[in-house]
Amino acid sequence: MTHSNGNQINLLIGGFMDSLEEWEAAPNSFDWDKLQALAQDGAQAYNEGAGPSFHMLALDGVPHGEFHERFLNYSLEAGFDPFKLVKTGNGNTMTPVLSHSSLAEAARGNPFSARMQATLMALARVRFGETGQDINRITDANWLRTIEAAAESIPLDVLQRIAPELANRS
Repeated sequence: MTHSNGNQINLLIGGFMDSLEEWEAAPNSFDWDKLQALAQDGAQAYNEGAGPSFHMLALDGVPHGEFHERFLNYSLEAGFDPFKLVKTGNGNTMTPVLSHSSLAEAARGNPFSARMQATLMALARVRFGETGQDINRITDANWLRTIEAAAESIPLDVLQRIAPELANRS
């Protein structure tokens, strides 16, 4: 990641945290258009290879509320791909753009997280379900890594069709 990409991520994170504080202070008068614009900027940075860590920091391991649910929906509308793998900071390994396992765990006790996971499952059904109609298993290593990283956000029937070894572990 270049220095300017790091600055861009820092600005996105700062904007996200400022918006979260504004929402927490006055949820009834919060400017949702501002959050939507931030999500669009984040998706653009992500699509340019500069922003995956922004989504990880914004959504992973935090208690989700309406703010986070809307942020995810706005990000998806702006082109954020929640199933993408990206290179880590050292560039040697691949990591998911957000933690599907953390979201699944949060979804067990949080209705906002549960709706966020349901949204991702609906997307996964379209994305991976179509692939599963033509083949019983995905053998391409990149696809298999993607599916493994996102397994908790893929409906079980789809997972059983495309990667039965992963479905049997859940």
